[in-house]
Amino acid sequence: MELKIQNVNKIKSADIKLNGLTVIVGENDSGKSTVGRVLFSVIKSLVNTKVSNVREQEKQLEKHIQSLYRRLASVGIGQYSIAGSNRKISPLPRNIYEFISELKKVESVDEYLQDINKFIDGLEATPRMKSLMKGDLNLIGIRMTEKDNRAASLFTEFSYLVESEFLNQFGNDDSSDVSINLYPDDSSKPYFSYTTVKGVVESHYKKEETLEDVTYVETPLYLHMLDSLMYAGAYREIDKRHRPLRPMIPYHIKDFVEKMNASRSFLGSDGQFKLFFDNPIDTVDIVGGKFSYDDNRKSIVFVKDDMSILPLNTASGIKSFGVLQILLEGGFIDANRPLVWDEPENHLHPEWQIEFAKVIVQIYKSGVPVVITTHSPYFLQAIRYYSAKEKVENFVSYYMAQPTEDNLVEMEEVTKDLNRVFKKLAAPLTEIMNVDAARKGLEL
Repeated sequence: MELKIQNVNKIKSADIKLNGLTVIVGENDSGKSTVGRVLFSVIKSLVNTKVSNVREQEKQLEKHIQSLYRRLASVGIGQYSIAGSNRKISPLPRNIYEFISELKKVESVDEYLQDINKFIDGLEATPRMKSLMKGDLNLIGIRMTEKDNRAASLFTEFSYLVESEFLNQFGNDDSSDVSINLYPDDSSKPYFSYTTVKGVVESHYKKEETLEDVTYVETPLYLHMLDSLMYAGAYREIDKRHRPLRPMIPYHIKDFVEKMNASRSFLGSDGQFKLFFDNPIDTVDIVGGKFSYDDNRKSIVFVKDDMSILPLNTASGIKSFGVLQILLEGGFIDANRPLVWDEPENHLHPEWQIEFAKVIVQIYKSGVPVVITTHSPYFLQAIRYYSAKEKVENFVSYYMAQPTEDNLVEMEEVTKDLNRVFKKLAAPLTEIMNVDAARKGLEL
């Protein structure tokens, strides 16, 4: 995949490859998180509208078939029998559910409906009733063959996600045209396209997308706040009248919390990841224990040496590995469910930063697209080392946020020039390394 962004928040331009492991490096407030939140918003809007659009089509199809069967019943043709002067051999299934099933199986919907149309012509019914039946039949055909109206619902969904994630502070100024495009592999046509040109918004999508979900991890500390955050609502969920009574959180936090909360149904059992990954990924050796679900406490707990410890009382670094364990065991990340993690080095000792990077490379090697933001030289070097060791370094892309003259940033690919990145990350430490010079300066 490839994500192209223009004039969004702090980002003036970004062209990010997402086919493998993508690492975005930059200072605080350099737009690194914006890339992940835009990607999350795009994929979630695609996934949400795919599900809702199918449900809506099914609902409308069922509505038209019910109407047809009611009209047939009014002229003596019930779902299970044919009565009176209309005693004919009916091509219609016995009920609407069999009808829907049959429509999905036939080679030609048009030919199938034409047979029913001929049957209606032969019924003893008023011309108006026949016309109404044929109208139902026509609408059934349209629902089965028309191009869906998903583009409109996609725009609505994406607009909601942008409002939730950015509180409408989306463009970097009122005059700039926003552009977001997500491309599949080897294609000039995007999965998703969103543009604002002179205030006019356009959105498009490609029907063949295979993405099924995305997970954005802002911080593992939410693991000990699940109960409170489950009570909170994402922007759309809360009625304006009740907003003062119920806290609002961005959609990516709500999504994360729901996934963590769902872990009660599988933690402690053999995780799906043992089947999905060629080499099972186990974090027990790193943190000395494993997260499970305690039915008595009604809570996720960290189990170590026969002790059950609530997340609130576990180290932040342990929670980081715990989140990975839950995402893996729950099957929340795979080849069509990317993982986006914002600055995973936070709360991790340098040694565990290296271990965490090792696990991330293992996850990517197993086929999961991963996007990571970082400003840690330890974490960055560990990604380099383990991707080389696992022979996947050719599929790792590095980007660095570069400031522009207008106080924005451009995401520059630096995969072949990482020395620039390390030099920039090491600069603050270099400035304070000469303690002797500082002492002399103080003496003066």
